[in-house]
Amino acid sequence: MPAAEKMHRTRDTRKLISVSGRAAAAILAYAKSKDPQASIVENPARTNDTEHVPAQSAKWYRDVKASWHPGITLRIRRENAGITQAKLAELTGLAVSNISAIENGRRPVGLAVAKKLAKALGRPVSEFVEPAR
Repeated sequence: MPAAEKMHRTRDTRKLISVSGRAAAAILAYAKSKDPQASIVENPARTNDTEHVPAQSAKWYRDVKASWHPGITLRIRRENAGITQAKLAELTGLAVSNISAIENGRRPVGLAVAKKLAKALGRPVSEFVEPAR
């Protein structure tokens, strides 16, 4: 699903995010639920592609990516699955304290643990492995 941050020259500090793909309507509805004052425009007509930049080149994206670790992905996937840390511990054989430490970035995720997490959550192992630096 492509996302782009639109560059605009106004004093307004709000961002205009363009979302396309199958989940676009759901993403826009979620954004509106989080910020009722947001200006949401569905299917905007693109008049000039030079006004759009890939999200990956935006400072906010680089800042988020720099602070990201597999534990954040783990917390998101676990919460989306609707299970507690205790239930995940039961499914994986890990201690709740280890799951908490992983989610908070205090413990790295090895391949064996990543495999257990992936199996329990039905996700690819790559989501839980620390990227090479």
